[in-house]
Amino acid sequence: MIKIILYLILLAANHAKLELMIEGKRMGWAFNLPCWRIDNVITRFILGKEITGYHWYMCLMFLLLFHSPLLFIRWTLSNELRILGFYFLYWIVEDFLWFIENPYFRLRNFKKGRIYWHKRWIGNRIPVSYLISLIIGIVLLILGR
Repeated sequence: MIKIILYLILLAANHAKLELMIEGKRMGWAFNLPCWRIDNVITRFILGKEITGYHWYMCLMFLLLFHSPLLFIRWTLSNELRILGFYFLYWIVEDFLWFIENPYFRLRNFKKGRIYWHKRWIGNRIPVSYLISLIIGIVLLILGR
């Protein structure tokens, strides 16, 4: 389990660095990237924000990447639940590392009112999406045991 967690952190740190290079000095959430955007009642209910083409395909790519072990082992419900559990936890780690690694933003700005794409917060320091993903990820990992 420790190896998997360390791998997840390494993968997320590299992904966060890549996103920083893609977005440059611009604010996050694909602010100035040439991609489609959908902002409606459904995206605001599920995400609390718009969905961008950049994020749609990035999430899909990592969902496929996380499922790649199933090319070598047989599919079981237990394996699927563990894959999805780590997938949900991955996005919390990757997003948070983006702030830690971002020289234009920095961790000191990781709070309510400073990040326009995290609209819902618990207190002043925890995005609601982090808590939701954490709960879903842990529940899926427990169910996958």
